[in-house]
Amino acid sequence: MPDLSRTGSWLLFTDGIPQSQVDTDDPGYLEFEYVRRIGHIADLAFPAGEPLRVLHLGGGGLTLPRYLAHTRPGSRQLVAELDVPLTELVRKHLPLPPGHGIRVRAADAREVLESVRAASYDLVISDVYAGAKTPFHLTTAEAARAAARALRSGGVYTVNVADGPPLQQAR
Repeated sequence: MPDLSRTGSWLLFTDGIPQSQVDTDDPGYLEFEYVRRIGHIADLAFPAGEPLRVLHLGGGGLTLPRYLAHTRPGSRQLVAELDVPLTELVRKHLPLPPGHGIRVRAADAREVLESVRAASYDLVISDVYAGAKTPFHLTTAEAARAAARALRSGGVYTVNVADGPPLQQAR
């Protein structure tokens, strides 16, 4: 849906739950607080403007891949997004800019995570939802070990886990 509060901005809802915001005029703009925090992690963990190799577990509207392509030209990014109709919708209505370096693989995020070459990514971002929950198989110690294996030395793994008291899923 168009974001009526910001020209060139779009909101993606899945089952009535806001999933992504994309500003096609300014991909450096991040509306959702948690997305800004993930963007800040990338901004602070690596030298400004340095191209990165990034694995995104979950794609949504491809907000963070767009942000990183904008702020770090030359970055190579792989997005694991299981929802093929969602990816087709995003590509049709919110096309990626030329030379973006973003590939989308239609597969389960955990399967992609476990299939990538060891030590091949600077940054792994896990931001996967099934409705309003993070799928359990991405919250396990095994998933964290797979992310550690995928990271280069000095790499960063950031995870968005939706949870509430008593933080059982985060634990």
